[in-house]
Amino acid sequence: MRHAILIPLLLVAAQVAAQGPLRRPVTLSVGGTWSQPQGEFDQVYGKAILGMGGQLSIPMGMLPFESGVAFDWGQLGGEREVVAVDQQYLDVSEGTMSTNSNFYGFHLMGRFKPVNGKVSPYLDGLAGVRSFSARTKLRVDEVDGPLSNERNAHDATWSYGWAAGVMVRLGGPLYLEGRFEKLFGGEVDYVDPETIAIDQDGNVTYDTRRSGTDMVTVQVGIGFRF
Repeated sequence: MRHAILIPLLLVAAQVAAQGPLRRPVTLSVGGTWSQPQGEFDQVYGKAILGMGGQLSIPMGMLPFESGVAFDWGQLGGEREVVAVDQQYLDVSEGTMSTNSNFYGFHLMGRFKPVNGKVSPYLDGLAGVRSFSARTKLRVDEVDGPLSNERNAHDATWSYGWAAGVMVRLGGPLYLEGRFEKLFGGEVDYVDPETIAIDQDGNVTYDTRRSGTDMVTVQVGIGFRF
């Protein structure tokens, strides 16, 4: 799924670049994220979340305003166990079953970037949705990819907020970026990773929690200007 975050960004950036040069560059950013739940989300879940994020920002001519999209992914946690496999067409009798709880975000973005130089600070407004889901995958040595892939739970909620960041040019189109993001989200049901249990027969049990989804996120990564 992490690759699914990057692929749409690259496709849109390539399409925009093919339309001809812009007087202000398109920017594409990707990086690792550290998210800390806030308020009710912190009380119920209460742990930092590691993940990935990406933003694509397209300028509005010579104005200091840009529009774009932002994606993010975070892993709440999971469980992995060796389980029995009984398939007539396979020679193996064991496989590895994993259940992971994650969130995925998609936000429309408006950006104010007054300076477009070696050091470029910016301020973003964000609005969109964030989904929480859990999946169970069974893998065996004789099969490429998962033998089974089942979604255990899924819920989604609105999300909005702001972000501030700074880009520092490293050379050519490459730059280093630091970003702070604060998002407010509605209530959602999600799988509590600490309650996930997998028995030897491959049966999965878990509990769900419900809370708001406010969080702050720090992203550090690299980007490109087109």
